[in-house]
This record gives sequence, structure tokens and C-alpha cells, in this order.
Amino acid sequence: MALSTKDVKTESAGGGLKTITPGQHKLKINSIELKRFSFMEQDQGYYFIMNVETEPIDGFEGFMLDVNDPSKGNYAGKVGQVKANKFFYKDGTTKGGIEINRDTELMKQIKKICLATNQAEWFENADGKYDTIEAMVDGFNTEAPFKDAFLNMTVAGKEYQKANGHIGYDMFLPKLSKGLVAMEAADAKLSKIMPFNEADHWSKYVAETVAEFGDAGEVTPDLSGAPDFEL
Repeated sequence: MALSTKDVKTESAGGGLKTITPGQHKLKINSIELKRFSFMEQDQGYYFIMNVETEPIDGFEGFMLDVNDPSKGNYAGKVGQVKANKFFYKDGTTKGGIEINRDTELMKQIKKICLATNQAEWFENADGKYDTIEAMVDGFNTEAPFKDAFLNMTVAGKEYQKANGHIGYDMFLPKLSKGLVAMEAADAKLSKIMPFNEADHWSKYVAETVAEFGDAGEVTPDLSGAPDFEL
């Protein structure tokens, strides 16, 4: 039988990786979620996470949409999980004495997404509609006013070593300078997006050196701020 070249794809399409890395990207938000890890239980804290995807990449085969149902197909672009903040949200008081309310801070992130995707009306109509922040996030995902709206997004990140030895990325929106934003509509007429600066926005993993054989235990990074999100 003659060899067919029709279905042969090279690794160059999409750069090999199926996930994004820190940088400036054009992304759409597929969903958002509140995530809590054990070290956040006492504070009842949450990370605000955006599940994002790039524009479709020609010749690229992304992760399956549903690992339990291959018939649903694959993502058309690279995907990733980006936290709205490097730190989790909780009730508290700043060093300057300002009271911080967890739910208000989380609603600010929802509002930012609504404004960036030209869906401010959704946020206005949500006034008094939900009893809890969890219910509001569920409603935001169900109605998905952000669906298929592409944003320019500056993504910072910290590398860490996974248990399998591969490098993972804990990604989040960077701390802003006055007058700049970390995400905006891809077609914004006057861009205010924060430029990506690798020196400031990409913390590379450096393996620790064991002084000598016989040291107790394996050297592992502190993952408290860099959970290994599953895609």
C-alpha cells in the first residue's frame, strides 16, 4: 500500500506544548471557578481561576474536551488556568487598617471580566440576585456572558517541579501599575494592557542542590502558592 502524506502533522504547529506559558496572549475564558486547598480552610479562602484558551491553531490537536467522551473532540487551541491574583482571597485587614471582604474582592474580578468582554449589563442585573458568592459564580458560568470573547491578557507565572519531574506553571495576573490593566478586549481601540516583562513576570524554577549524599529526604519546592491544577 502506498504511503499517504495527507494526515502527517509536524510538531511545529502550536510549539509542542498543549498549555500556555507566562506571556502576553490572546485568550478567551471558557469558565471560571473558585478553588480552595487545605491550607486555605481556616480562612475560608478562594482562588479565583479562569480557564482560558487561545485562538484555534492550524494543525494543532489540543487536550480532549472530555477525557471520558472522546466523541466531543479536542480543544482547538492551547489551554491554561490563570488565577486573578497570585494570592487567594479571604476576609481580613491590611497593614494600613483597611477591611477586606472576600466576596467583594471576588465580585470585583467578575466585574472586570464583564467590562473587558463588553457585558457590564450582566453584572448590573446580578444585583440582589444571588445569596452567596458561590451561587454567583455558578450563575456566571451557566449564563457565560464572556463566551467566545477574546481578550488580550498578560499572564505572569512561577515555575515549579511536578512529582513526575516536569515543569509546571502556577499562572496569575500580575500586580498592576497605575493606569494599566492585565486584561482587555482584544479589539480595544486604546490599549492599556501591561507589557509582559519576563524578568518581573516569569519566575523560573531553579533546582536546589543537595549538599551531599545521605541528606534526609528529596528536595522539593514549596507548592503552597503553586497548586498543580488539572486541565
